[in-house]
This record gives sequence, structure tokens and C-alpha cells, in this order.
Amino acid sequence: MRLKLAHKLVLINTGIIVILTSAFICLSYFSSKSMYSDALNGIDREVIKNLASNLGEHYEKHQSWNAFIDDPAYWNATVDRNFFAVFFRLMAEVAEDRGEALPPPPSGFEEMPKWEFPFGTFFQRLSLLDVQKQPLIQPEIFNREATYQRIKVEGETVAWLRIGSIDVDMLPLAQYFFDQQLKIVYWSAVIGGLFAICLTFFLSRHITAPIKRLTQKAKQIAKRDFTGVVDVRTGDELQQLAEGFNSISQELDIYQHRQKQWLMDVSHELKAPLTVLVGEVFAICDDLSKCDENTAELLQKEALRIKRIADDLYQLCQIEEMGIQLRCTTIPLDDLVKQQVNGYLPRFAAKQILINQNYPPSPIYVFADADRLAQVFVNLLENCLRYSSTPGNLWITEELLDGQILVALEDSGPGVPGDSLPRLFDRLYRVKTVDGDHLGGAGLGLAICKEIIIAHKGTITAKHGSRGGLRIEISLPQNKDTHHE
Repeated sequence: MRLKLAHKLVLINTGIIVILTSAFICLSYFSSKSMYSDALNGIDREVIKNLASNLGEHYEKHQSWNAFIDDPAYWNATVDRNFFAVFFRLMAEVAEDRGEALPPPPSGFEEMPKWEFPFGTFFQRLSLLDVQKQPLIQPEIFNREATYQRIKVEGETVAWLRIGSIDVDMLPLAQYFFDQQLKIVYWSAVIGGLFAICLTFFLSRHITAPIKRLTQKAKQIAKRDFTGVVDVRTGDELQQLAEGFNSISQELDIYQHRQKQWLMDVSHELKAPLTVLVGEVFAICDDLSKCDENTAELLQKEALRIKRIADDLYQLCQIEEMGIQLRCTTIPLDDLVKQQVNGYLPRFAAKQILINQNYPPSPIYVFADADRLAQVFVNLLENCLRYSSTPGNLWITEELLDGQILVALEDSGPGVPGDSLPRLFDRLYRVKTVDGDHLGGAGLGLAICKEIIIAHKGTITAKHGSRGGLRIEISLPQNKDTHHE
């Protein structure tokens, strides 16, 4: 069975919550015991420090411990006096920190309270040891774990104090406190964990809801249905992903529309010459027409038209698949343009279109593939010849601007609509006339020109000309090295 992402998130977060809750309960319980034990044993450590100082003064004066060994009551009174002096001093410090008043401790050790504890009183756990840690005064209650404190006189150790550590597990009240605290922590963790799990469930649904919509959109795109958008307003990466999906869907919708339009356009473009070809061939076969020179010329013209469309399609497919392979050399750009224009002069003259050329006095060189650039200018001249008004003019200029060679071709009309200018070099795009018919072929020639110019690290743009027609501008980087092959 495959688990959904929401279920995985809930399970993962639940596992994390259980682990963290268990760790919190254990750490809380043992840290409380540790802190409580440190607090009690900390008082003992403070007492034996003070007691060691007083006993050091006693040893410095009497040079022996016989007074304590021979008189247990004196030892008991000395220990009690030091214990309660330190105890009440610590209590006074705590009260002072809280801003509370604490009554002074009793003045005589005889009046000290006789506290009894399961682990033994301070006196019962205290022992006096010699320098070698051999017992001089034995404790009433011996605890295996203990704290040692040196007794020094003039920097030298003369004896040791040993105080058995307090085992908080022996305190019924402390154990009750720990049990109650453990219950509180346990139920807090359980309630908090359940709340966290519920919150995780709703958050996981909130996180996976956009993913479900994205999945549905992906299935929709797979079926080539690009309508609608994914509405995700999470303000995070999921929203960015949804916006990416919407953008892809829109682009695919545009591409699909263009592809359908292109197929219709190419079919229409091929239909006309094929109709002529098929009609003439059938007419010849049915003896309705003779295969004379005029008929052969017509058939050749239509066949060449079909071949041109097929060649353009093949070229675009090659560019799409492998890019444009250039064989660049350093060439004077004006010579290349003049050569192509000279080849078209008779055809322009026959259509009463006057070509006006303006080039710089000295050649400007470009590092380019001469055959590919010639293909660009042939396509542009062919379009000018085909679509310019008769009689008319064509202006060709070349100039150098900021290290870029600018070649412009501008005709006298009729031009193209303004909304068509930005898309004139798009693949499969054809300009519509006022009547709604498409102007030109299958919309492939200018697209090929754009790819060739881009491959030369240049730009090609279409603008409204100042003389009422269309202006095509080509910008190419100048090659300042005038050496050419």
C-alpha cells in the first residue's frame, strides 16, 4: 500500500513528537533529581569548608585532635554549631535576595533543632580522618559516596573531613515530589503531543492541498488540455512552482495554437501549387491540355515553390535540433551586400522598384559565415521584391555605430501593421492583410534570418520606416582585424 504524502508527514512528525516527549520526560525527571541532590549536598560542601577552617584553627592552637576524640559531645556541639551557622547564613542570603526578613538563628547549639533524616543528619554522616585518610572519628552512618575536604594549617594538610553524600531516593517527600512532577510532565507531554499531532494533520493537509492541485494540473497538461490555472497563494516555493506550472501551461497552449496554425498555413501554402500541379498533370493525361513550353514552365514554377517550403522546413528543423553550423571568415560586409543586390537588380527593375545604396567610403569587416549572411540578404531582398508596391523604392544603408555594423533595408510601402512588428521574425507567424488573408509564405524565411543573425551574435529588428514602408535593421559586431582570408 502506498502512503500519501500527508500520511507520511503525520507519521514522521508523530514519531518526532513521541521521541522528543519521551526524552523531555526522562530529562525532566532525572534533572530534577540531580538538581535536588546537588542542592542538598551543596549545603554539606559549604558546611565542611567552614568546619575545616575552624578545625584548622583548633589544630594550630592545640596540635592534636584529642579534644574531639575524647569528648564526643564537644565534637557534636562543634559540628552542629558550624552546620547551623552555615545553614542559617544561606537561608538569610536567599531571603535577602527575595527581599524577605528571616529571624536570626538561635545563639546556642544546645537549642539547635534536632532534625532526623532517613539518610542521616550531617553529624551522623561526618567523619574526621588523619592525613592518610584513616578514621579518627567514625560516622554513625556510613555512605559509600562521599565528599572530602582538606584541613590545612599553614598550607599543609593535617587531616581530612569526609561527609557521606545524600541519597535523595531515601527521602519519601522528595520521591513524592518527583512522582508528582513526573505525572504533571507526563500529562503535559501527552496533551501537548496530541495537540501537536492534530496540528500536524491539519498542516500536512494544508501543505499537500497545493500539491494535489499541481498533480491534477500535470495530468491535465499530459492530456494536452492547457486551459485554467493552478491557484496557489501560499507565498512560498509551492506558489512559485504553481506559477511555473501556469507559465508552462500558457506557453504550451501558445505553442499548440501556433503549431496548429502553422500546419494549416503550410497545408494551405502547399495546397495551391499542388492543386496546379495535379490539375495540369490530369489535364495532360486526359488530353485536355498539351505539355508545351508554357505548361512546363508553370509546372516547374509550382514545383520550385513546393521545394522552397520543404527546404525552409528542413532548415528550421536542423536549427532546432543541432543549431547553426558556421564557417566564419573575415569579410567586408558591403561587398557581400552589393553582390546580393546586383543579382536582384534586373528583377527589381522589371517591377519598377529603384534601389538606392549608401555604403561607407572604406570597407567595414565582419567575422561571419559569408554563405549564411548571403542567405539572410537574399530572403530580405526576396520579401522586398515580393511585397513592395509598384512602382516603389528600396533604400539600403550601411554604417558603423559604437563598434556595431548597422545594415538597414527600407522600402516605400505598404509596410505591415504595428501589432505584427514584434512577431515578424517569430517562427510560423504570418502577417494578415486588411482583408484577413495571410501575407506571404509559411512564415519561415524571416525566422531563419533571425536564427542566422543571432548565431553571429547580432540582432535583427523590424520597424516602421520613415518613408511609409517597412524598415529591417541588422546589427553585427565589427571585426577590427582587417586581415581577411
